[in-house]
Amino acid sequence: MVRYRLLATVAAVAAFMALAAVASADHSWNGYHWARTSSPFALQLEDDLTSAEWKGHLVNVSADWTQSTVLDTTIVNKAVGKKNCPAIAGKVRVCNGKYGFNGWLGVATIWLSGGHITQGTAKVNDSYFNLDAYNNADAKRHVVCQEVGHTLGLDHQHDVSDSCMNDQGSALFLASAVRPNQHDYDQLAAIYGSHTDSTTTVSSAAPSGNGRNGSPPDDALPPGAGPQQGNLFARDLGGGRMIITFVIWAQPGAPGAR
Repeated sequence: MVRYRLLATVAAVAAFMALAAVASADHSWNGYHWARTSSPFALQLEDDLTSAEWKGHLVNVSADWTQSTVLDTTIVNKAVGKKNCPAIAGKVRVCNGKYGFNGWLGVATIWLSGGHITQGTAKVNDSYFNLDAYNNADAKRHVVCQEVGHTLGLDHQHDVSDSCMNDQGSALFLASAVRPNQHDYDQLAAIYGSHTDSTTTVSSAAPSGNGRNGSPPDDALPPGAGPQQGNLFARDLGGGRMIITFVIWAQPGAPGAR
């Protein structure tokens, strides 16, 4: 039977996984990181976005995260628009679609094996972003930036307004919060600059096939999940493997908000 655990804090994940956090970090996502044999390293973002607007935001977000001293992100333009966004080993797949008024604006999902990220997805929900309240460039770029940031191993920053990794969710879509800030770059340096690994989970191959290596990210959200249960959910796959999902929820009063 699939086991879901609703995790109100990253500390709860730590207790479950018994993973060591990066000592110098204060918004590392529990020390989760891509295994790599060198630093800096390159990570492919698989572009499955269906509009020029979303693609433009991803281009800007990729350039912003590439300013890090320890990693580069490269966009792979597949553009096949797979709404269910199946994960691809060694890459981050970025998708959009009308996923319905289910309460969430965006979700970032990582697959873990032994504490290392093996693949990731970032999805944005056009059902909400077609509404006047969310249909603006700042909101869209903020969500893409944050979801990609989670797949790099970053948690939220607290009580800030100048980073896309802020923890205010859709309550703080400002022009000042559509990019990483220096603390985000410092955090990535703490995660990836402290050591390298003997093996890698990062793909260097050109994309091929349909990328059906992982279950659709919605499988990681239990039925009826909502903000009252937090924004972090984990699914135990057994054998030291997990799927963990971060959610940005719609504001109360939005269609389907919970």
